[in-house]
Amino acid sequence: MKIVKVPQFGNEIENLPFRVGDEGVYINYFEGGVQAGFPSPADDFKEQKLSLDEKYLSKPNSTYIVRVKGDSMYPTLHVGDILVVRTDVNLDDNKIGIISLNNTEFTVKRFDKQKNKLIADNKDFSNIELKEEDTLMCLGVVMQLIREIV
Repeated sequence: MKIVKVPQFGNEIENLPFRVGDEGVYINYFEGGVQAGFPSPADDFKEQKLSLDEKYLSKPNSTYIVRVKGDSMYPTLHVGDILVVRTDVNLDDNKIGIISLNNTEFTVKRFDKQKNKLIADNKDFSNIELKEEDTLMCLGVVMQLIREIV
């Protein structure tokens, strides 16, 4: 019998646990977005209510949150960014996943199915060629990015 130990998170990401309670928190949400130019006066009246946990954490049994700790995915992902990751979504071409290659530590990389590579968006880092004998373990696909801009 072969027992495979699940890899740990590498130095690129950090797990951030979250809790789902009985009541959501709702904020004001302007569905039309915000204009970068001259806004329409009517936009003030399009306010709705939005629950961030319903929008981004709607499937808590298949969702987890990690913080970016490394810069291999810069400029797409910055150190300190929070990623909302879903385990029930397939790792398709050009998706960003939490990945372990051949039972190494988990890291965050873009999957290039056409070229059979793991892509580091930062040009200072090498891409990883995938071989037929490689074992790729995907712990989930990045669905949302939360970034502080201050």
